[in-house]
Amino acid sequence: MGVAWARPDRLKISFTILTLSALLVFFGVVRPVKWVLWGADYSERLYTEIFLNLLIAICLAIYLAIRRRWIAAFAGLCLAFLWMYAGAINSVV
Repeated sequence: MGVAWARPDRLKISFTILTLSALLVFFGVVRPVKWVLWGADYSERLYTEIFLNLLIAICLAIYLAIRRRWIAAFAGLCLAFLWMYAGAINSVV
């Protein structure tokens, strides 16, 4: 995301949404913060949060690929994989 932000022809709204979603993933590593931001373990709010952010990341990755912002599209795809991983981890732990 840092490389995509450094370009002068960036799409600020799309990049901001991806950056906020990435921050949400990284803050979710700390358990007390995860409970506040994502919800309690095995809750409907947790899985809704994960699914919505996964959907947003995939949609933005497709949109950015159509706009030929390849670095940002790859960042969105990596973020989608992070959300899928978060969903897998939270379904078994």
